[in-house]
Amino acid sequence: MLRFVELLRSDRVMLWRGAAALLLLTLTPVVARAADVNGDAAQPSEPMALPSADAVAAALSNTAPSEPDSPFYKLDWSLALRGAYINDSNTGTHYEALTLPSVSLTHTGSDESFHATADGQVSKTDGGGINIDQARLSAGSALQFTEDSSLTSNASLSMTQEDVNSPDVASDVAATPVETSGTIDSTFKQQFGRFNVSLSGNAGRDIYGPTTLRDGTLEDETSQNNTQIGGGLRLGFQLTPIVEAFTTANVTRTLFDQPSSTLGTSLNGNLYTVMAGATAKWDETLSASVSAGVGLQHFDDPSLADVVATLYDANLTYKPSRTLTLNGDLKTTIGAPGPNGSGTAQIGYSATADATYLVNDWLDWRGSAGWHNTSYAGSTSTDRGYTLGLGADYLLNTHAKVSADYNFEHSEVTPSPPEDTHTVTLGMTFQK
Repeated sequence: MLRFVELLRSDRVMLWRGAAALLLLTLTPVVARAADVNGDAAQPSEPMALPSADAVAAALSNTAPSEPDSPFYKLDWSLALRGAYINDSNTGTHYEALTLPSVSLTHTGSDESFHATADGQVSKTDGGGINIDQARLSAGSALQFTEDSSLTSNASLSMTQEDVNSPDVASDVAATPVETSGTIDSTFKQQFGRFNVSLSGNAGRDIYGPTTLRDGTLEDETSQNNTQIGGGLRLGFQLTPIVEAFTTANVTRTLFDQPSSTLGTSLNGNLYTVMAGATAKWDETLSASVSAGVGLQHFDDPSLADVVATLYDANLTYKPSRTLTLNGDLKTTIGAPGPNGSGTAQIGYSATADATYLVNDWLDWRGSAGWHNTSYAGSTSTDRGYTLGLGADYLLNTHAKVSADYNFEHSEVTPSPPEDTHTVTLGMTFQK
């Protein structure tokens, strides 16, 4: 019996020794690998933990830098080709071919953005030559210094030539003058709590070429050339996160190269404007602004009476759904008479409205309406009228669409008789 117990104890000892040896053989590679990593096999190793998500992202970024989410700039271009049938109550019927190229470069960043655009319009009337109706270059930048301060700047250069068949062009004119204009402006904005302050400055230059009459005579328009320098201050108060009340004050100095050819005196002077109103913005659904005030045009020549006008300005953008967008605009302008005007100053009121309805991803309808009323201080001449338009766009693919438009215009320009114009346009637009 004693011998049996001793053998049993001996077997248990051998069993435990065998288990211990097997465990040691299993753990030896792990211990050796840990010793290689830590450089000290005598130190007990810490329990192994899985790497965190941040550690994995850091490791990946060190081995393969990620590409930016979007390119530094965005380049877009389009080319529109149009054919128009025009029926005018005074000048008759004619056809017109139009080419409208456009290219733009934009960059949008968190602290700075910029844009540059070049576009134009070239026309060819049946029986007439090729005419560059307009060519424009514009660029701008926006700098966000802090959350409460920013600076925006813009510059533009344009060359335009009004259609000789326009209602405000005299019947004896064969070619209207080419107008070259350049403008620059800059606005600094600063927020102080609920107050928003903006300080702006601007400068511009207008140059007019000669007017060609049907008998070949050239009329010099150099007296219309002028330079403008101005500045303004805007003070706003945030009544609610949506509504802001504001007031603006601006002054513009205009200097003409020569005295007026019709008045025989210089039209140099200052334009002062003061307006007050309110703005509202509700997400992407509603954006509106309305203001009113007074403008005073004061001339250096004491023999010329000051021109005083009531100013109105309003705009509205309403998008109740993804498919419908409504826009409205009301504006007042005071400026030089221009080559087609008379008197000492031009006072213009205009209102426009348009709507776009997206039927589906391929078709949209467009409607528009406009009204204008222009008078000239020191003259009985007036220019008033209205327009109505309807159009549609059909998207062939992501790079081409077909457009069709009908436009009606009624004009009354003294001393010419009233004029009605019907225009039907059909064409295609190719885009990036």
